[in-house]
Amino acid sequence: MTDGDSGSEGEGEGFEDGIGPSAPEPSGEYQLQNLGNIKSEWEATTIYLPADLKSAVELAYRRSSYECKRESGYDMQKLQDFYPLLIAMGLNNLNRSGTEDILTLLAYVQSEYGADM
Repeated sequence: MTDGDSGSEGEGEGFEDGIGPSAPEPSGEYQLQNLGNIKSEWEATTIYLPADLKSAVELAYRRSSYECKRESGYDMQKLQDFYPLLIAMGLNNLNRSGTEDILTLLAYVQSEYGADM
Protein backbone atom coordinates (compact mmCIF):
# COMPACT_ATOMS: atom_id res chain seq x y z
CA MET A 1 0.00 0.00 0.00
CA THR A 2 1.39 3.41 -0.90
CA ASP A 3 1.07 6.72 0.92
CA GLY A 4 -1.51 7.80 -1.65
CA ASP A 5 -3.92 4.94 -0.85
CA SER A 6 -6.97 5.99 1.12
CA GLY A 7 -7.92 2.55 2.46
CA SER A 8 -6.34 0.72 5.33
CA GLU A 9 -4.48 -2.53 4.92
CA GLY A 10 -6.77 -5.52 5.24
CA GLU A 11 -9.88 -3.39 4.95
CA GLY A 12 -12.95 -5.57 4.56
CA GLU A 13 -11.05 -8.83 5.02
CA GLY A 14 -13.06 -11.60 6.57
CA PHE A 15 -16.47 -10.00 6.15
CA GLU A 16 -17.30 -11.46 2.75
CA ASP A 17 -18.67 -14.64 4.33
CA GLY A 18 -20.42 -12.81 7.15
CA ILE A 19 -17.89 -13.92 9.76
CA GLY A 20 -14.82 -11.94 10.79
CA PRO A 21 -11.32 -13.29 10.24
CA SER A 22 -11.01 -14.83 13.71
CA ALA A 23 -14.66 -15.19 14.64
CA PRO A 24 -15.69 -18.44 16.32
CA GLU A 25 -18.51 -20.56 14.99
CA PRO A 26 -21.88 -19.12 16.07
CA SER A 27 -23.01 -20.73 19.33
CA GLY A 28 -25.57 -18.30 20.71
CA GLU A 29 -23.27 -17.63 23.66
CA TYR A 30 -20.99 -14.66 24.22
CA GLN A 31 -18.91 -13.79 27.24
CA LEU A 32 -17.88 -10.22 27.97
CA GLN A 33 -14.10 -9.92 27.93
CA ASN A 34 -12.27 -7.36 30.01
CA LEU A 35 -11.12 -5.01 27.27
CA GLY A 36 -9.80 -2.38 29.64
CA ASN A 37 -10.87 1.23 29.44
CA ILE A 38 -12.13 1.34 25.86
CA LYS A 39 -12.68 5.11 26.04
CA SER A 40 -8.95 5.63 26.51
CA GLU A 41 -7.60 2.61 24.59
CA TRP A 42 -9.81 2.44 21.49
CA GLU A 43 -9.87 4.94 18.63
CA ALA A 44 -12.68 7.47 18.94
CA THR A 45 -14.77 8.77 16.08
CA THR A 46 -17.69 11.14 15.82
CA ILE A 47 -20.57 10.57 13.45
CA TYR A 48 -23.44 12.88 12.70
CA LEU A 49 -26.88 11.42 12.13
CA PRO A 50 -30.29 12.88 11.40
CA ALA A 51 -32.40 12.89 14.57
CA ASP A 52 -34.73 10.14 13.34
CA LEU A 53 -31.83 7.84 12.45
CA LYS A 54 -30.16 8.50 15.81
CA SER A 55 -33.44 7.54 17.50
CA ALA A 56 -33.62 4.36 15.41
CA VAL A 57 -30.06 3.42 16.47
CA GLU A 58 -30.93 3.98 20.13
CA LEU A 59 -34.09 1.89 19.78
CA ALA A 60 -32.13 -0.89 18.04
CA TYR A 61 -29.64 -0.88 20.93
CA ARG A 62 -32.41 -1.09 23.51
CA ARG A 63 -34.16 -3.93 21.67
CA SER A 64 -30.93 -5.88 21.14
CA SER A 65 -29.81 -5.35 24.71
CA TYR A 66 -33.20 -6.43 26.06
CA GLU A 67 -33.29 -9.56 23.88
CA CYS A 68 -29.73 -10.56 24.80
CA LYS A 69 -30.49 -10.12 28.50
CA ARG A 70 -33.84 -11.91 28.29
CA GLU A 71 -32.70 -14.85 26.16
CA SER A 72 -29.14 -15.42 27.37
CA GLY A 73 -28.64 -13.32 30.48
CA TYR A 74 -25.94 -11.30 28.72
CA ASP A 75 -25.93 -7.57 29.50
CA MET A 76 -24.95 -5.97 26.17
CA GLN A 77 -22.73 -2.91 26.53
CA LYS A 78 -23.37 -0.03 24.14
CA LEU A 79 -19.77 1.10 23.55
CA GLN A 80 -18.03 -2.26 23.76
CA ASP A 81 -20.62 -4.49 22.09
CA PHE A 82 -23.39 -2.69 20.23
CA TYR A 83 -21.54 0.03 18.32
CA PRO A 84 -18.80 -2.31 17.02
CA LEU A 85 -21.50 -4.87 16.12
CA LEU A 86 -23.54 -2.24 14.26
CA ILE A 87 -20.49 -1.08 12.30
CA ALA A 88 -19.27 -4.62 11.53
CA MET A 89 -22.72 -5.68 10.31
CA GLY A 90 -22.99 -2.52 8.22
CA LEU A 91 -19.55 -3.12 6.69
CA ASN A 92 -20.49 -6.72 5.95
CA ASN A 93 -23.61 -5.60 4.09
CA LEU A 94 -21.77 -2.76 2.37
CA ASN A 95 -19.06 -5.14 1.14
CA ARG A 96 -21.77 -7.35 -0.37
CA SER A 97 -23.54 -4.45 -2.08
CA GLY A 98 -23.06 -3.05 -5.54
CA THR A 99 -23.32 0.61 -6.47
CA GLU A 100 -27.00 0.32 -7.41
CA ASP A 101 -27.82 -1.24 -4.03
CA ILE A 102 -25.86 1.46 -2.22
CA LEU A 103 -27.64 4.26 -4.08
CA THR A 104 -31.01 2.64 -3.38
CA LEU A 105 -30.20 2.45 0.32
CA LEU A 106 -29.02 6.06 0.37
CA ALA A 107 -32.33 7.11 -1.18
CA TYR A 108 -34.13 5.05 1.49
CA VAL A 109 -32.16 6.71 4.30
CA GLN A 110 -32.96 10.12 2.87
CA SER A 111 -36.68 9.43 2.58
CA GLU A 112 -37.09 7.43 5.80
CA TYR A 113 -34.93 9.47 8.14
CA GLY A 114 -35.07 12.89 6.55
CA ALA A 115 -31.38 13.01 5.83
CA ASP A 116 -30.48 15.82 3.49
CA MET A 117 -27.76 14.11 1.53
